[in-house]
Amino acid sequence: MPNIATWRAMKAADIPAVDELSARVHIDYPERRSVLEEKFALFPKGCFTLTERDGAIYGYCFSHPWLEGVPPSLDTFLETLPKNPSSYFIHDLTLDPSMQRRSLAGRLVPTIVDIAKGIRVPQIALVAVSGSQPFWMRMGFRKTDDPALQAAARRKYDESAVHMQRDLT
Repeated sequence: MPNIATWRAMKAADIPAVDELSARVHIDYPERRSVLEEKFALFPKGCFTLTERDGAIYGYCFSHPWLEGVPPSLDTFLETLPKNPSSYFIHDLTLDPSMQRRSLAGRLVPTIVDIAKGIRVPQIALVAVSGSQPFWMRMGFRKTDDPALQAAARRKYDESAVHMQRDLT
């Protein structure tokens, strides 16, 4: 019987494997393990791993409540989450290359939308990198019209970064 990849809530014990996958996949966007650990500690409800029956991790997601506007910087500690969030931020949704093009990332998006709706924010935001803009558009996101947000995304990531959002109202 073939292995079947499924999304599940991330556990603290998953962080080493998530860190290894992040280092392998995001060569141009490195983040320290301690930064990933903090994101998990601050909002575990928004953290997920893609696993197969063998227990290996083939994907992960970090997301959390945030403020509308400029996204948090890459590889930077958040220290705290806003008490009155006005947005929900998808920091990272990553798959091992062997799991791409199998509609696996799209399976997690409705769960993220439900979490954002549950904290009653009007939108979800993200920065699309590595050519992921078409995927996010299929998931209902659009390029943000604000030139300042686009410039901030490019400064924090690279020239191809695109700030995107999905309205929830």
